[in-house]
Amino acid sequence: MKKGMMVLLVVLISACHKGKNNPEACNGNTRRELKVAIDDKISLVNFTPVFSTIDSIGNITVPEVDKETPRQNVEMQVYTVRAKVDKLKKERDGDYHIRLIDNNENYLICESANPGCSYAEQSNYLNQFKTVRDFIKVNEDHLEGQYVTITGIAFIDIDHHYARKQAKNNMELHPILEISY
Repeated sequence: MKKGMMVLLVVLISACHKGKNNPEACNGNTRRELKVAIDDKISLVNFTPVFSTIDSIGNITVPEVDKETPRQNVEMQVYTVRAKVDKLKKERDGDYHIRLIDNNENYLICESANPGCSYAEQSNYLNQFKTVRDFIKVNEDHLEGQYVTITGIAFIDIDHHYARKQAKNNMELHPILEISY
């Protein structure tokens, strides 16, 4: 009995270090190709950044998307935004989630793709993912509350059907291509 309980305990602890609960894991497949810029339409994206604001990006009219929706026309642009970091969090899929806030309490989620995942390694932007990740890791402990400039590809997140501090239209910058103070 005691041995059986120990085996069960080891299995349960091991399960906590895999899959959706492990920020070192490479999981999550919702529109994954877009999140690491390896989708069929990536060559159509305008990589000349447009300087914008959180409010402007949050007011772009976007179509509803689901887990399988290909890149939409509004996702064919790279944007640069300068704003304050409200929250930094490492997500279950290994991406860093940077929530920006403006003076009117509008939010924009920007995500740093996990460069250690095999699917991210297929991206032409892998070196940029690594540079962004290095910046975040070096500054992780004091990034919140600081102003940063982020450049990333427009991305429409799926509607998660619960209140989150995000752009009202579910727009994000994902992946982040550049970040600096």
